Amino acid sequence: MTWRPTEYLLDGELDNTVPGSIVGWLRFAGMMDKVALRLEGDFMPDIRGRKLLIQAKFIGSDREACKYMDGFARQQRGRAGRITSGGPNSRDIDYPYIEWYSESNNRVVLMPGPETIAVVDKHDPE
Repeated sequence: MTWRPTEYLLDGELDNTVPGSIVGWLRFAGMMDKVALRLEGDFMPDIRGRKLLIQAKFIGSDREACKYMDGFARQQRGRAGRITSGGPNSRDIDYPYIEWYSESNNRVVLMPGPETIAVVDKHDPE
C-alpha cells in the first residue's frame, strides 16, 4: 500500500545538507506528535544539499484525518525516493514531489502545492 497523506500535511522541514542523508520532521492533521524522518539518500539534483520547508493548510475534518493517519509511524526510517521542488531546474517533474520507502509504512508519497514549499540554501538563515 502506498500512503498518500498530502491533504493532511500541515508543515515540516526536510534537510539534505549532509550528503547521503535526509533528516527532518513533518506534522499531519490527525496525529498528536510530529513525524520524524531519517532517510538514506539525497534530494533530486535541483535541490540536492539544501533544505525544504513546508507550510500547508488542512481544511478537512479531524475525524477523517485521525482515521486516515491511524497506523502511520511517528518514526519514518528508510530510503529516499524522488524528492524535488519541481522548479525550473527539475528534470522531469514540474510540481513538488516527496517520496520515500519506509521500513514501517512502505511507500509514502506527498505532492504538496508549489505555494507550500520553500527551498533554503544551507547557509540561509531560517
